[in-house]
Amino acid sequence: MKTPEQRKEQSILKLKKYSIPYIDWLPVIEAAEDVQARSAEQIAKRAIACLWVIQVACDLNNDQYDDETQLFVFDILKKMQVLDALTEKEQAILKREASAQDIINMVWKYEAYWVLLWALGIVDELSYPADIVDCDFAIQAVSSCDSFAEFMAKVQLRDSEEILDQADLIYRYDWACVNARLKQHDAPENLNSSIVVERHGALNWLIQTDSDWDHPDVST
Repeated sequence: MKTPEQRKEQSILKLKKYSIPYIDWLPVIEAAEDVQARSAEQIAKRAIACLWVIQVACDLNNDQYDDETQLFVFDILKKMQVLDALTEKEQAILKREASAQDIINMVWKYEAYWVLLWALGIVDELSYPADIVDCDFAIQAVSSCDSFAEFMAKVQLRDSEEILDQADLIYRYDWACVNARLKQHDAPENLNSSIVVERHGALNWLIQTDSDWDHPDVST
């Protein structure tokens, strides 16, 4: 088991490899023994709810979400046993009560959702955060399942060490993006700052049980 300092050093080696700016005094993140891991079931419910709400946000963006579609989505969420997992912002999207900006922000949740699929062992790796996710795969991961049990049969939850490794790395990627923005520069080395911040929030949600999915901790 790595110490937080060892994890930080491992991340810095990767930053150096990709020529990403960093600062030595950026703090370490949580130690493994301080993390209260979320259950596979909890992460799975969050993933399923998130995916369907993202689809609704895409439909709203294209003015294709009507009463019939709303009933269809609520029926699926009920069948998949995730109605109780919906956040306030997700409920607002489903009920067509969200602002235009909240709808756009929800579409970007694809990147946070991808982190959940990775944590559940459905996505093999979190690649360098430059290109958007494979949307077809992202949709099929959930839409191909007819029940929560069928989805859970695909799950092999990663251990907290792997998740902490990614959480520490994305924390430092996010600092580099914020630092560049403050200097009115583009994010370094083709990093996509929107992808980075979504991953950062999702990874912190995984390791911080008091974290709010609607208002994720992305402090740097």
